[in-house]
Amino acid sequence: MSKRVIIIGAGIGGLATANLLAKAGYTVDIFEKEATPGGRAGQLVKDGFTFDTGPSWYLMPDVFAHYYELLNEDVAALLDLERLSPGYKVFFESKPPITITSNLDSDIVTFESIEPGAGQALESYVKRSETIYRLSLRHFLYSNFVSIGDFLKRDVIRNSLTMIRMAFTSIDQYVGRYVRDQRLQQILEYPMVFLGTSPFKAPAIYSLMSALDFKEGVFYPKGGIYTIIESLVTIGKKNGVTYHFNASVEKIVTTDAIAKGIQLHSGETQLADIVISNADLHFTETKLLDPAHRTYPDSYWKNKEASPSALLLYLGIKGEIPEFEHHNLLFVDGWKDNFDAIYNTRTAPEQASIYICKPSQSDPSVAPAGHENVFVLVPLPAGVSLNNEQTDMLTNQYLDQIKAMTGVDLASRTVTKSTFGPDDFATKYYSWQSSMLGQSHKLTQSAFFRTPNVSKKVKNLYYVGGNTTPGIGLPMCLIGAELIYKRLSGDKHGGPVSRIARIDKEEES
Repeated sequence: MSKRVIIIGAGIGGLATANLLAKAGYTVDIFEKEATPGGRAGQLVKDGFTFDTGPSWYLMPDVFAHYYELLNEDVAALLDLERLSPGYKVFFESKPPITITSNLDSDIVTFESIEPGAGQALESYVKRSETIYRLSLRHFLYSNFVSIGDFLKRDVIRNSLTMIRMAFTSIDQYVGRYVRDQRLQQILEYPMVFLGTSPFKAPAIYSLMSALDFKEGVFYPKGGIYTIIESLVTIGKKNGVTYHFNASVEKIVTTDAIAKGIQLHSGETQLADIVISNADLHFTETKLLDPAHRTYPDSYWKNKEASPSALLLYLGIKGEIPEFEHHNLLFVDGWKDNFDAIYNTRTAPEQASIYICKPSQSDPSVAPAGHENVFVLVPLPAGVSLNNEQTDMLTNQYLDQIKAMTGVDLASRTVTKSTFGPDDFATKYYSWQSSMLGQSHKLTQSAFFRTPNVSKKVKNLYYVGGNTTPGIGLPMCLIGAELIYKRLSGDKHGGPVSRIARIDKEEES
């Protein structure tokens, strides 16, 4: 008889983990408090518009392809992927916009036209970034860091001094060695926002993100990011995963410090051999476990840094917006001041660096004819709370800023609008510090310093999602699912597994 696994939460990490374990022969049940799967990667359908509620960039395509291959699935058959060209457009307060094509040869010409020598500098920067990216995929991202052997590989040793130097150098300092123009520096530094951190704190190792922008490319799955969630559920059903929606978990049931199942808010108890939580890790530890069983109690989190919260706007716009591409970034002149406001003074920036997505550029299905689908993300400090009046005030303030920087008056052309703010992150996702993403990726919260995905006090209790190894983002959560499988299968290798084998062994403590 196969062992039963209960997974708390149907975010991408929970769905992905369920599929791998069901493939390995476990009986898997997912319990989700919402009526639909997806978590932060959800979907909002309103007034003829279809919005992705969270993630909107499809990066690291090789990670997606590998995950689907483990399940004997072809990602191209399940997702209608389009490589975006251009990759994105960048607007500035006092200078003309710059378009990044995600074609390195073309982007080298663009950099060179702005700053002499910057073209060759970009080529060198991306080449180094690609080396780090490939090294990370082979030895670090897919590692639970339980074996010293991962650090004794020839290519790791060969690059060790470089990696150590980059670990203790900020992205901002590192980028400054390649280009001097602030606009070019901002273009190379902005991916740190997607990692929930500041370029003034993030280690230069994360320059690997530039290999994705300029070499790997930016993709879009037709129908929206939510089609990824739908594909995972399709695969799960094929492999026997059972889904329980509108099923909120009250506590993790333990006996003699061994996870034995869950208790629902309804009072019903569900027993299992293994429990895996895809819920917010702080919530899991401080609300679902008794104090004696908490590996990461409140005191642990006091020393951790959260990624920013955010104000999200879902806008249905009348008419076309030729000024925007699919992905758009607005960078303010006070670049450092912007990050200081978010991380240090904890105040909403007067002038914010803003992300705007217009998926109807690539996919007419997400908006009615003659309209555009627009998603706006404004990073805000973690831990803030906004009432309705404050949310409306900031919404108007940032729409005015968008008009000033791009010439596009979204406010006057909006036919439908929904907002999602810090308090929504806290109430809907039980998000620690109302964070949009989880722990930031500063050095002491990255790689082997990141919170491990296994309880140290409760046997057979595991964690998956952005707050644990390997970190933030859709591809990271797919890798995190594989790390859970590796723990259960006893695979201590630092790289990706080659296949999913049936597991029939005792779980580790």
